[in-house]
Amino acid sequence: MRNRVNTLPRDEAAFINGGSAGIDTASTHKEKNKVVTKAKPVSISFFDENLRDIDDLIREEMVSGSTRVNRSDVVRAGLEALKKLSKSEISFLIAEAKQK
Repeated sequence: MRNRVNTLPRDEAAFINGGSAGIDTASTHKEKNKVVTKAKPVSISFFDENLRDIDDLIREEMVSGSTRVNRSDVVRAGLEALKKLSKSEISFLIAEAKQK
């Protein structure tokens, strides 16, 4: 058995009210106002050629001394680049990708 600190037994109300879950301190209040977004894992399929292209981009970034880059970063960058194109340009690129 572990060494236990001698603590006085508490009644049920003291136990229930003794937690810190309901305490609203200034530091936790500031953290609650921040919106935290988390990446959601998804499964997408790429052809081997697409994976080689992505890995080549990652390798080029590593050689250039940039920060660490992964496949998700490359896909996100591609989506940001697509946002800058017109709808017809995006449609053309999607149709072209489907034919490969």
